[in-house]
Amino acid sequence: MTNEHHHEPQNIILFPGVVKRLVEEGMDELKQKNGQKALQLFSQAETYEPTSAQARFGVVLSLIELNRQEEAVEKTKALLNEGIGDYYETLQVHVSLLVQLSRYEEVVHLLETVLSENRLPSEHAETFYELLHFSRQMSSSQAYDASLLDEEHKKETELELRAGLHATNEPAKWKALQTVKQLNVKALLKDVRELAADENAKALMRTYALVLLHDWNDRLPIVIKKEERSMEVQPAELPIPGERDIDKAIRQALEEQLEQEDPVLLQMARQLHHTYLLITYPFLPDPPNPKAWACAFHLVAAEQLGLETDEEDMVDCYGCKRFDVLCASNEIEALEKDILLESQDQNQWFHT
Repeated sequence: MTNEHHHEPQNIILFPGVVKRLVEEGMDELKQKNGQKALQLFSQAETYEPTSAQARFGVVLSLIELNRQEEAVEKTKALLNEGIGDYYETLQVHVSLLVQLSRYEEVVHLLETVLSENRLPSEHAETFYELLHFSRQMSSSQAYDASLLDEEHKKETELELRAGLHATNEPAKWKALQTVKQLNVKALLKDVRELAADENAKALMRTYALVLLHDWNDRLPIVIKKEERSMEVQPAELPIPGERDIDKAIRQALEEQLEQEDPVLLQMARQLHHTYLLITYPFLPDPPNPKAWACAFHLVAAEQLGLETDEEDMVDCYGCKRFDVLCASNEIEALEKDILLESQDQNQWFHT
């Protein structure tokens, strides 16, 4: 690899504005996704003016465009050490690169140091707390424990977990919610309530938040909207999903039909039912006919397993109306994609 562009030119008189022009041309090339050409232009500008923050940062952006993250992170490290450019903007890019490279231990150490200095601008705080939270979860030796809630660390830990609860990254949000439950951080009750009511959050996560509020005996009303349904609830008064009368009746009906006949099909139908009720909680199945719902879960599970079924015979076996089974099956199938996705993840997140 040549290092020619790092040698300062000798006895060269620059035309006024040449560095600015090179940076502008470099940005134009970046916009066109021409990473290699942009890198040449920014590197040339850096050679002429080594302290140019725009030129130096342009090199970083070009390396990222070229998927050369290892080199880019060394450049951002140098910018931070030399104090060139906006420190916090550079730090954000540097930390993001470390996360991409799975260097989570470095992120935790670096951000803990920065945050301990209590000089973080408010506009950057949420992003850095979110990155710290995610990196701590991904780092094998930096998991949360009760010591992070002592007087010395309590404020920072709560800020970090709050950022996690409001994160756009789904795994980070899940981990934050689990950690809040694990450490019993009731100071974040308001944030958990916001998550439970957030129509844009995943339904299963909102159920987890609602059950946590139940565990915390939260008696303040909260409006829950899912799909076309809406209801006001007091979390403390809600029965736990899976423990409602209709949930138990659906399980019992499935077991009566399948426990001896086909245990594999029973397990699949149970899984569909379990995930369905977690996605739709706190709303009750409609129509409120447990045998019709059991029949519907049986039918959909059989279809998933590629088994042939006689719908009329099954309706007779369960002793329910075909119309009710059809309504239930339609609702299950409307949520089928979400149910299957959540079924793959739910053992990581939620047990009832």
